[in-house]
Amino acid sequence: MKKRTPQPEPEEVNVPKMIVGLDIGTTKIVMVMGYLCDDGRVEVCGYGKAPSTGVQFGLVLNLQDTIDGITAAKRLVEEATGQPVNDVFVGIAGRHIKSVTCNHSVTRINGHDNIIRKEEIDRMNSEMENYVVNSGKVIAVIPQNFKIDDSETLRPVGRVGQNITATYQLITGDDFEIRKIVKSVQDSGLSMSKLLLEPLASSISCLTEEEKKNGVALIDIGGGTTDLIIYRSGVPVYIRVIPVGGQVITKDIQALGMTYEEAEQIKVEHGSCVPDNADRNHFITLKNSVYFGQNVKINERDLAQAINARVKRDILEPVRAEIERSGYQNDIMRVVITGGGARLKDIKSLAEFVFQRVTRIGIPGIGFTQTLEPALKDPIYSTALGLLAYGCKCVAQPYTAAATVTAEETQEESPSPERPGFFDRVTDGLNKIAGVMWGSLTDNNDEGGVD
Repeated sequence: MKKRTPQPEPEEVNVPKMIVGLDIGTTKIVMVMGYLCDDGRVEVCGYGKAPSTGVQFGLVLNLQDTIDGITAAKRLVEEATGQPVNDVFVGIAGRHIKSVTCNHSVTRINGHDNIIRKEEIDRMNSEMENYVVNSGKVIAVIPQNFKIDDSETLRPVGRVGQNITATYQLITGDDFEIRKIVKSVQDSGLSMSKLLLEPLASSISCLTEEEKKNGVALIDIGGGTTDLIIYRSGVPVYIRVIPVGGQVITKDIQALGMTYEEAEQIKVEHGSCVPDNADRNHFITLKNSVYFGQNVKINERDLAQAINARVKRDILEPVRAEIERSGYQNDIMRVVITGGGARLKDIKSLAEFVFQRVTRIGIPGIGFTQTLEPALKDPIYSTALGLLAYGCKCVAQPYTAAATVTAEETQEESPSPERPGFFDRVTDGLNKIAGVMWGSLTDNNDEGGVD
């Protein structure tokens, strides 16, 4: 018998850890897969987008339709990447998300002789998770500022003082709505790694660290809701969800006698938020698929006036009222608009008029490699890309390749990505609740369905 020569052991293959973000929106369900590079940036490998027919105003109304949409997006991602999708980082929003501001105080023994330690602040934060509020269950605790005796600060650790008074923003949500999101993901054959508030996710992919420090209001105009998040000194200090989104504009146009898809196309391709920029002598002609083939003619100026009225009255003005109500109006140096509503022509100009602030459109891409597909550099993908980036930072397993393409900054220069510790604190309550609900769903499979 011929003696076999021992073969060397094959070298371990360096395989990137794939992360998936899942955005369950009112009009679309988006899933994005990628991994963390050794330079701290995120490489996107593939994505899938499917219609969302089971969600309204950010709320899951039909579980089966939502499951079908998630499954369709999952299939597209797996076909594009050749990789299975098992775990996902999921966004949560909707009109049930609310916030309340409250204070929590502690008196320290020998406080003037002992420095404040991180464990003390963490204990205060944890105690707020059990705070009872009328608006729902506390799902996230966001520290706003601290007062040490008579001195205010954003960084209490390391200081000395007898009395600590902390101001918190408590994000609350309806536990039944959270349960439906969990079940939709689970019944799609997926495991949920973590939940993250969608406006926080969008801020990861759209805002620079400089903007967060200087003061910025991010307005994420989705199909069913508009999310507002205000940053001051690098931390979010105010979050609100307004139950109106770009879908109402589309339905206004649809009422003229066309399909929803045709109305959406007209809105994006021919609509404007500033009537003075529209041509009063131009008519948009569309063969009407609703009224037996009759043509529909829409004057471009009339269309712009309708869009202007709806966007200003029902979206931007309520956002301005929330900003004024927040008390941070004077701290905002810039407004950033993202989400599907940011695709409306001239919305930047209208927003600058309403808010009297420098405004830009939030194109996702901060923290991603130069190879990010141009189609993804669209405001409708801000949340999904932010969820992917957040997931990559949570896993923190960078992939070292022979040659890594570094990102070309297409926006203002952004420092290193946000530390995951902050967002871990923000989402800790979310994940605890989701875990309990997931367990209850597993233990009660015979529970009545929700439509």
